[in-house]
Amino acid sequence: MRKILVVIMLLAASGIYSCAATNKTTTSSDRPDQGDRELKLGMYWYHRGCSRKALDHFQIAYEHYSLRDQPQGVARSLIGLAHLHRLADNRENALLFYDTAISAARRCGDPTVTTRALSGKAALLIDSDDLSAAEILLDEAQLVSTKNGSVSAMLFNHRAVLEMKEGRYDEALALLDQAASSVAEADSPAAATIRFTRARVLMRSGNDEKAMAQFQQALDLDRSADFSRGMAADLLAMADIYERSGQNEIALDCLERSLKIYALMGNRKIVLDNLDRLESLATQAGSDTRITVHYINQWLAGEAIDVVCR
Repeated sequence: MRKILVVIMLLAASGIYSCAATNKTTTSSDRPDQGDRELKLGMYWYHRGCSRKALDHFQIAYEHYSLRDQPQGVARSLIGLAHLHRLADNRENALLFYDTAISAARRCGDPTVTTRALSGKAALLIDSDDLSAAEILLDEAQLVSTKNGSVSAMLFNHRAVLEMKEGRYDEALALLDQAASSVAEADSPAAATIRFTRARVLMRSGNDEKAMAQFQQALDLDRSADFSRGMAADLLAMADIYERSGQNEIALDCLERSLKIYALMGNRKIVLDNLDRLESLATQAGSDTRITVHYINQWLAGEAIDVVCR
């Protein structure tokens, strides 16, 4: 990984991806190529929660786009790689990839890719509570999007998360209404994300009942889209609400289901952070989780039979 970062830094510094150096830019709409196919595969495995497979495909896409001098594709593949580093809590590398993607997209004047890169970096900054810096990026992303004709649902969603962290819950919910109105219901991942964020806002404002309904809707949408990472997050949040209300048995059920998904995805941190909680809930509910824990440990050790994410 370090070698890849050094190469990317050198390429960014040299300006090798400047659009001025090309006579014609080829986009995915002009001519589908291997880079486009690899990028789609990377996004497929990213949504399935299989970061290792997504990483391979995003890196292959980056190589193909670089070889064919397709700057927009280079920026798009860098965004995918940045998302993976954000997911792995590797903030330093994620920032580097987002910044390189932003530079490449700006040089090419691609508003859609620029907005995605800016929004991705803003989401990372929100994660680390650098809210003022995130707001600056979201302002730029919204300006670029507005000039391009429309503001994406995910941009509204990121703004809503920022407002939530600032304690402005009504403003956050209003932004989520805008997000929901701009996304097709058939777009399950985006619709699910908006519901998940709405549920988080409702939880923070003390309305657990409405929050639970939103988490359930998000779970239904994520399940229909086969979005494993989304399902795991939905179930983990639902377990929090049930546990807080003293409904230990159903909280345990949600937590078990969530941790099994995370274990199959290879997310050791979340699983290990919650194993003691699992045992505590099992004790309170009078349940036996030895089978679940056995398989979770087996899957974390890389011994899943299907090894979907390996």
